Amino acid sequence: MSGVRLTRLYLGGMKERGWGRVVFISSESGVQIPEEMVQYGVTKTAQIGLARGIAETTKGVPGVTVNTVLPGRRRRRALRRSSRGWPNKRG
Repeated sequence: MSGVRLTRLYLGGMKERGWGRVVFISSESGVQIPEEMVQYGVTKTAQIGLARGIAETTKGVPGVTVNTVLPGRRRRRALRRSSRGWPNKRG
């Protein structure tokens, strides 16, 4: 909810000035919900939807953008364990 509250607080001023950036950090899990983390995936899907909805309210306001960044996987111990059977070629 902090993203909602902060956006509500600052978006009006951004529109008045004609400049501002709202950036949400979400997750790939919001697009492809992992079966072992359904709750997490649902919250990230909601966050992506929230950003899209807020972006619609800035149409026609030059200089104000609303985006969501979906970082990719990071190399960590759990990922190394789950990827042991993956092929070692790129492409």
